[in-house]
Amino acid sequence: MVTEGSEYYFDPIGLFVESGETVTFEIQSGSHSATAYKKGTSSASVTRIPEGAETFNSKTLSERGATYEHTFESSGTYDYFCIPHKALGMVGRIVVGKPGGPAEENMPPDGEVPDSQVIVDQGSVSYSDFTG
Repeated sequence: MVTEGSEYYFDPIGLFVESGETVTFEIQSGSHSATAYKKGTSSASVTRIPEGAETFNSKTLSERGATYEHTFESSGTYDYFCIPHKALGMVGRIVVGKPGGPAEENMPPDGEVPDSQVIVDQGSVSYSDFTG
């Protein structure tokens, strides 16, 4: 999770993991959160994680090097955002196992992320390589 000048982003912006893997979100700079698009979680007005999947919300972390971990059990596509920078397009996508779920219908309401199949094929899509 990075603040660089006037840019706020997750790096990588797209990540592929297998079911049961734990992802660690780490503050590189700035104050950020990793919050699932699950209606009713923080400021999410839509759900963009697989049906029945556990939601996640790190809340805002401010200290450089601070981490938040979440283990992804359910297969599918998870879109997430940063609470303080959602309106600025700070969003990301994680594909667990294979693409699927409501996130596959279109882009998140607050920004753009790589296509799920591109994430699966590449394993990871860095922010600097994404041309969304």
